[in-house]
Amino acid sequence: MAKTDTRGGNSARLVSPYINTTGKCLELFYWSRGRRPSRLIVSAETEEHRVRWYVYIYLPTEATDFQRWFLRLTEGTNRIAIQGMRPDEGFSTVLLDDVTVMNCDSFGKLNEKK
Repeated sequence: MAKTDTRGGNSARLVSPYINTTGKCLELFYWSRGRRPSRLIVSAETEEHRVRWYVYIYLPTEATDFQRWFLRLTEGTNRIAIQGMRPDEGFSTVLLDDVTVMNCDSFGKLNEKK
């Protein structure tokens, strides 16, 4: 959202294709800055366009570094939507990096030697 229109209330959304999320986890890193907290909304939607669940995260107004966020996903076939939302007033920005969906058991094992 750093390079998009800076008006309050705007949002940006990243949506995955439909995937089997059984046993999968989502990891992302976020950074935010602004006068008021921004929000990050993560949701899972079924192929019948029903929202299974959603999570609101209120982001800090001053982040000095990227923060890690981790979530176990719901079972079934879903598409995952990640939406950053600015507050209605005042400038703020949200940045995401390294968004990953993989088997929950695989996190933390990528650099292990066998």
